[in-house]
Amino acid sequence: MGPVRARVPQDLRGSPARRVHTGRGGHPDAEVGCVQKANGTPAEDVICEYFEPKPRLEQACLIPCPRDCVVSGFTPWTACSKTCGTGLQNRVRGVLAPPLFGGSSCPNLTEFQTCQPGACQGEESMYSLKVGPWSACSLPHARQARQAKRRKNKERNREKAGAKDPETRELIKKKRNRNRQNRQESRFWDLQIGYQTREVTCMHRSGTPAGPSLCSQQTLPMTFQSCVLTKDCEVSDWADWGPCSKDCYDTSAPSGVRSRTRRVQQFPTGGGALCPGLEESEPCTPQGDGLPTCATYSWRTTEWSECRVDTLLSQQDRRRGNQTGLCGGGVQNREVYCVQANADLLSYLNNLKDKEEGQPQSKLQPSAPPLLSISFEITASRPVDNKQCLDAVPNTTQLCHIACPIECEVSSWSAWGPCTFENCEEQAGKKGFKLRKRSIINAPTGGMGNCPHLVEAIPCDDPSCYDWKLVKLEECVPDSDKECGPGTQIPQVRCINSDGNSVDRQLCQDAIYPIPIACEVPCPKDCVLSPWSSWSLCSHTCSGKTTEGKQMRARSILAYNAGEGD
Repeated sequence: MGPVRARVPQDLRGSPARRVHTGRGGHPDAEVGCVQKANGTPAEDVICEYFEPKPRLEQACLIPCPRDCVVSGFTPWTACSKTCGTGLQNRVRGVLAPPLFGGSSCPNLTEFQTCQPGACQGEESMYSLKVGPWSACSLPHARQARQAKRRKNKERNREKAGAKDPETRELIKKKRNRNRQNRQESRFWDLQIGYQTREVTCMHRSGTPAGPSLCSQQTLPMTFQSCVLTKDCEVSDWADWGPCSKDCYDTSAPSGVRSRTRRVQQFPTGGGALCPGLEESEPCTPQGDGLPTCATYSWRTTEWSECRVDTLLSQQDRRRGNQTGLCGGGVQNREVYCVQANADLLSYLNNLKDKEEGQPQSKLQPSAPPLLSISFEITASRPVDNKQCLDAVPNTTQLCHIACPIECEVSSWSAWGPCTFENCEEQAGKKGFKLRKRSIINAPTGGMGNCPHLVEAIPCDDPSCYDWKLVKLEECVPDSDKECGPGTQIPQVRCINSDGNSVDRQLCQDAIYPIPIACEVPCPKDCVLSPWSSWSLCSHTCSGKTTEGKQMRARSILAYNAGEGD
């Protein structure tokens, strides 16, 4: 059977209770069945339950309730659109909560009504003011500048006239000095004050211009105001490139970085263009002959400390805790420091360079060793600032475990065995012993010597010896399920006592069970031999220094081979 999976309807795969905030409780039902992934055919549920638990057949859910549209209250009525005669005014309200789940739609959000401020006199109600947009900010002309300065002086004189008390005059003086100082220090903020205007015209309601006198009853809006002139950011030219960040040769990163800057001469004002970047950099390579090798830095660590288990002994176990070694999970620590990795190489090269500078070139050239054959003595490096090592800092702590000592665990004693002689070869006397045994269930940490004794013996009367007696051998069975060739014969045995009588087989459980005997099933056309006979008696009844006895056994040929067999 191929892979299987539980088929769950789509209704139970989502979480409808999380999609709405209000509603009524319910529970959708579903049918769950086990099917094969390959062809979708049904299978036994126990197959799917072996891989994963059966999904629930029902779950809680929410049926959303309809929610009507909720609106705010109306704003106050706006001013009347006309100053005389009949005009319009309106008021609005907003949607606080839109309709959901089939609730009622929102009502009108705007209401209008007519208004009559008063009766119009003559033809004045036919005209209204039209205000144009502000012009671009520009510097005033000379005449306009004089007029603006004159107006400013008049305002200043009015301030002086109104500020008769000394305290007010002192505050005005400090304010002017502070403004003047700010203008001197802010040389990057060259602010220029200009002006901008807008056009206000009297219009007939038909859209044609009319004389200003026809709109005299209306308040004339301001047509002139000051403004800040628009200026883009200005920067200086780039300065010269700075020195390369590397002044030595580094095999891992041969390139360095150099940079240059520029400064702001004028900050943007009045919405002008922003300033560009003030610094840029580019890769560089250190120049010059005989560049020294760069110092490299790497992390070094000490050996891990011994595993330390915190003392987590209860109040009731304080006395025993002082005598018992702690075990289980613990922590190991080590020191981490940054060192110069090639300090010995740099020292050797510097000494070599000093020697070369102090000797003639003709004498040095033949004896100068190649770089690859340099050998030097490695000495301990001193720690440096950890900021010099750019790689990730190695861990300074790690978990460890101290194995807890395992006590020897043995099984229960077996029943007492039969009464037997201590040595069945010497059956003297009528005293014997019987045994009972137990086995090791859990081996101790310190070896089997820490276990208690596993055998017990007690004396008994009327002992007997028990042994297996061969009854017969079963037929020869070839090995590896072959039809012929080498095989084995299983012995059939029975348990007997010292008198040769058959007894319960359990009494022979300590005796040596006969092992299977090797045999051979002849194959067709093989030579067939009979089994070996028993060994004959020894040819000598006693032994001497120069003579030794012999024993013989024989077997006969039962069938000769047919020329192709063994």
